[in-house]
Amino acid sequence: MTTCTVPAHDNNASGDSLYGPRACWQDFINWCWTTHSFDYDSWHHGFGYEDCCNIDLPMSRTFGAFWLLNYSAEDYNNDDYSNNMLHWGRHYVRDEMHDVQAKCGDGTFNAYTFSSHVELYLPFFYQLDVVGRAATLVHESRHFGGKPHDANFPSWSALGPGKSGADSSWDYHGAWMFDVLYLWWFYAAGARTTTALQQSAKQRANFLLDNAFATSPGFTIA
Repeated sequence: MTTCTVPAHDNNASGDSLYGPRACWQDFINWCWTTHSFDYDSWHHGFGYEDCCNIDLPMSRTFGAFWLLNYSAEDYNNDDYSNNMLHWGRHYVRDEMHDVQAKCGDGTFNAYTFSSHVELYLPFFYQLDVVGRAATLVHESRHFGGKPHDANFPSWSALGPGKSGADSSWDYHGAWMFDVLYLWWFYAAGARTTTALQQSAKQRANFLLDNAFATSPGFTIA
């Protein structure tokens, strides 16, 4: 069995001190676990199944991201697709994401979606803040929805010039577009959060606009 080590992290900066306690609610945990078909075996052995409210462990940090995804619209119960993405993002993830597994990973990816399941890795748990994790859940759900990456990263990309994993353009409506769009709406209209996390969402969205598309979308979020 692979053993991985919890890296140094700041729970206040990542938002886990705020969102972890909110997600530590048995009815929500039960709903999240069942709705997204968490893989029982992979969340043991230090990933937090036995201590799912411990914000230093991956399980709590994942539940916090799902809580943010589900409750960041002002009127969150209205999750029809005619609304903005803060509303329908949670609906989309609920419809698409299943068999959620926890793995160490090799540091290359935050997460990876296969045909049957999604794997979340240490960078997802500890390098992304809570809103970045929520946007990644949207991103991976887009892969479940049938949209693979269709291009290589451009020569200027900080994500790896020439490597596969980019979207060809904004108009492709791929996983990076969904990722950015969620972050954008969170920055513009996220509720029950902090200004710092909204600013973090804006910064990450602009980073992805600059680096994750083979053809630049040609705009930034002001």
